[in-house]
Amino acid sequence: MSEPFPDNEPLFPEADIVFAKFWVRFSAMLIDGLVTVVIILPVTYFNVLQWKTPWVYILTSLLTVIYKPFMEYQYGATLGKMAVGIKVVGHQFQKVTLKEELRRVSFYIVPNIIQQVLTLKIYFSGQLNSIQHYKDYSDFIVSTNPALYILNIIVIFLLVIDTITFFSNDQNRSLHDLYAGTYVIEKHYQY
Repeated sequence: MSEPFPDNEPLFPEADIVFAKFWVRFSAMLIDGLVTVVIILPVTYFNVLQWKTPWVYILTSLLTVIYKPFMEYQYGATLGKMAVGIKVVGHQFQKVTLKEELRRVSFYIVPNIIQQVLTLKIYFSGQLNSIQHYKDYSDFIVSTNPALYILNIIVIFLLVIDTITFFSNDQNRSLHDLYAGTYVIEKHYQY
């Protein structure tokens, strides 16, 4: 007679789960920031000062928007999460679904896409040709797009609410985790 539960699966998987702590998740976020900056910043720098090509901007924008949802959906973790030994799982502690992942990252992807679209118009307008220094580019983007200031305030507000939510529950779930029905748990990767 076969056993009702295979030996390799715990009867109650959530009993073995350790929810990722704040500083571990924060460290993963910093690592992911470094990964994207190392790749995107040099390309953006040369594009702003020399190439001035809209398609390079579109490509780098797509990479920044797609990185997190692709990695978390495909592998359960970004490179930063892998480095610190955590992963994203769905509401029943299974592999995160595409719907869950898109809901999870929507708080940050939607403002990011809005920012990219507002900035893209500069590349097609020819105004970028007058930019000679990278700092001038940053100042120009903010001065020609006052909506970016409001967008940044919204993102900061969401980040604060996300952090408060994280510390207000036993499962260390941020607002975006609650919204998506996801958890971030400890997982030690073997390479």
